[in-house]
Amino acid sequence: MQKILIVAAHPDDEVLGCFGSVAKMIAQGAEAYTLILGEGKTSRGEADKELEILNKEFEEANKSIGIKGIFREHFPDNRFDCVDLLDIVKAVEMVKERVRPEIIFTHFENDLNIDHKITFQAVLTATRPLPNECVKQIYSFEVLSSTEWNFRAGFVGNVFFDISDTIEDKIKAMSCYQSELCRYPHPRSLEGIRLNAKAQGMRVGLEYAESFILIRDVRKGVELKDFRDLNEGQKQLVLSWRNHQSIAKFMRSKNISKEQHLRFLEQLQESADKRYFLVLKGGEPIGVIYFVNITSDSCEFGLYANPNLKGVGDILLRHIKLYAFNTLRISTLCACVYNSNAKAIALYERFGFKLTNKDAQMSYFELTSDFANFVESTSGGGGGGGI
Repeated sequence: MQKILIVAAHPDDEVLGCFGSVAKMIAQGAEAYTLILGEGKTSRGEADKELEILNKEFEEANKSIGIKGIFREHFPDNRFDCVDLLDIVKAVEMVKERVRPEIIFTHFENDLNIDHKITFQAVLTATRPLPNECVKQIYSFEVLSSTEWNFRAGFVGNVFFDISDTIEDKIKAMSCYQSELCRYPHPRSLEGIRLNAKAQGMRVGLEYAESFILIRDVRKGVELKDFRDLNEGQKQLVLSWRNHQSIAKFMRSKNISKEQHLRFLEQLQESADKRYFLVLKGGEPIGVIYFVNITSDSCEFGLYANPNLKGVGDILLRHIKLYAFNTLRISTLCACVYNSNAKAIALYERFGFKLTNKDAQMSYFELTSDFANFVESTSGGGGGGGI
C-alpha cells in the first residue's frame, strides 16, 4: 500500500499545497498522513481560543478528504529560525518512522515564509538517502500568499497532477479553514485557489492541476498486489474500474454490485485455479491482470487498465507473460476477447499471440512458451473477459 506524508509548517498549508492530488491518491487506495510543525497563529498575537479554533479546523479539513492520521507539533509561528534545526528534524523523523511513507509533499525551499524554508530543510535532512530509507519521492508544493510573493525566486513546477476530479474536494477542505480564508483578490481565497488550479492546468492541457517541483525520485519497479491482500480503498478502486463503462462493455457480466465484488474476493481466498492482481507501477495503480482455469499446462488470462490512464496495456501484458511462463510455468497461455475490442486484439497480436478460433462474438488467442516473445512496445491495450 502506498503511504503519503504531508509535512507543512502551518495549518492550511497542506490544503493549499497538495490536497487535490492527495485526495485523488487516497481514492486510488493510498494512505495519507499530515504533520503540521508550527502553531500557526502566535506571530499574529492570537489568543488561545483562536488557536483552539484553528486546530479544530485542521482536523475537519484533513478528515474531509480521508487523511488517515494527523500529527501536530507547536514550534513558534514565523520563528522556526529561533529553534535548533535538529529539533525540527527530529520531529519529522519521529513521524516518518511511525508512518514509513514512500512519498512526502512539503514546502518550496524559496518561499517568502521563513518557516516554510526551514521545513524544507528539515525534511531533506530527515530523509537523507541512506540504505533502507523508506521515502522514495519528495515533492515541493506552492502555498498561495507565500510562494508567489517571493518575486526574486519564482516557483516553476515540473510535475503536474490532474485534479480535475478532486478540485471540489480541495475547495471543501479549505472551506473548513474559515479563520484563515481571505476575500478575493487575496490569493488565499476560494476563488484564488480555483483560479490557480485552472492556471496550472492550462499550462499542461488540463482543466485543473496542482504543480510540484520534484526533489527526489527513486524509481520502483512494477508490483503485483494479490487481490487477497487488497486494502479497503483498493477493493473499492478495483470495483469502480470494473464497472467503468469503457471496461464493463467488454466483460461477460457488464456490471457487478459491491456485494458481488466482495463475495468474489472472499471466494478467491480458497481458489486454487484463479489468481487476480492489482498492478502498481511506482506505487500507482495502473490496472488489473488475472489468470483463470489454471492447470499444470495452461491457463486463460484477462486484463483491464486504469480507465484514467493510457498506454499501460503493454506493461500489463508483459507481466501477464512473465507470471504465466516464469511463475505458473505453464506451456500455453490462452485468451478470448470480444471481436469489437479492436485495441485488445491488436495488443495480443503485437505480443505474438496467434488467433486459433473465431465465432460471431469472440476471438480466441493462444501463445506457447516456446514462442513467447517479450517485445518492448509503447502503445496501449484493452481487456478480455472478466468476473
